[in-house]
Amino acid sequence: MLNNCERFALSMDNTWPHHGSSTIGGEIHPIQYLEWYVPRLQQMRKYNLSFSGLQYVWDFETYLATSLKDVGYHHISEYPRPEQMVAKRYAIDPENIVITHGATQALNIALLACLEPASNGQKNIIAVESPAYAPVSQTPLLLNCDTIPVQRHPPVDGFGPWRINKKEWLEVLQQSKVLMITPQLNPCGWDYESSDRRWIIDTCKELAIKIISDEVYIDSMKGTDDYKPFHLEGEHCISINSLTKIYGLGSIRFGWIIANKEITANAKRAFLTFSGMMSSPTIRLASSVFPHLDLAIEKIKHYRETNLPVLREMLARQNIVWNEPPYGVFGAFQLPNGFDSMTFVDGACAEHSVLAVPGSMFSEELRGWLRVAWSIEPELFLEAILNLEKALISID
Repeated sequence: MLNNCERFALSMDNTWPHHGSSTIGGEIHPIQYLEWYVPRLQQMRKYNLSFSGLQYVWDFETYLATSLKDVGYHHISEYPRPEQMVAKRYAIDPENIVITHGATQALNIALLACLEPASNGQKNIIAVESPAYAPVSQTPLLLNCDTIPVQRHPPVDGFGPWRINKKEWLEVLQQSKVLMITPQLNPCGWDYESSDRRWIIDTCKELAIKIISDEVYIDSMKGTDDYKPFHLEGEHCISINSLTKIYGLGSIRFGWIIANKEITANAKRAFLTFSGMMSSPTIRLASSVFPHLDLAIEKIKHYRETNLPVLREMLARQNIVWNEPPYGVFGAFQLPNGFDSMTFVDGACAEHSVLAVPGSMFSEELRGWLRVAWSIEPELFLEAILNLEKALISID
């Protein structure tokens, strides 16, 4: 039975991210995804296929150079600058890096660093890719900017990368100062088709638009020819990343911005204004695991090799088209007969103790889509998929 919070979530007119005029000085839009999601996490459904990041237990007691009781002590004189850890892993000058408390704060700080003074009462207009995780699209609204969505569409034949309509994008970009994107798109997991990517980079350069690229999923591609962070594409491109998704370390809130030195200098001032300094526990815990981060990437490969065949076979049995992304730990598919995904998650899935994420949390157009993840241990994943199949059969 649903509690009051869950009934509220079901009664919301829309759950997808907000766009439009800024909300500064007025009522702040809720992050309705999180207002919907947190109560369902608290239900502790046995089969959790909802996490978009890696589920990995880090052995901090082994990796920490000091005991756990010391993590709160002052760190400035004992540890290298956290920028140096990121610089070493990604072969970048530390001056091109700003450390933040997670990727969401990095998005806020990066956008602040890119905004231009409003002239003649005209606000900055920010183009925001859709589908999207709500904080990506709603951050500009809190910074007195207006937003316009630009869509990435499912492939017409059901397979391969999700595509952009260049004419539609150009109309929006010609009005915009900044473009905010998530290359490995949430909820489908697909990166850009190569010609779409090149067009975005070149068009934004021509129009003097800065690109803020939310790359929290990109490190699942690290070590492959497809690993192409946006900061390598020019002075107008900014990469955002963190330890949260691919590395399963969201609890320590460690993120970073990679950009040209003019932007990072501005971003550092913004960070100091809002946060002062990074927390000592965050720095100590991050420094202990940075030399071991590739363990998480290997774990993702293991989950893909063992869990994805189980998901493929089940969806094939149910005659559901499965457009499998080549990297990462999540993907999305359409439910049979256009069934509403929120109704499915709170009905049939709940009856079988399965938690997944409705596509409507990312875009109005994805009401009939379901996001599933495969970043749990194989034995539990097999049980989860069998129970998801029961839920699918019940609505067919």
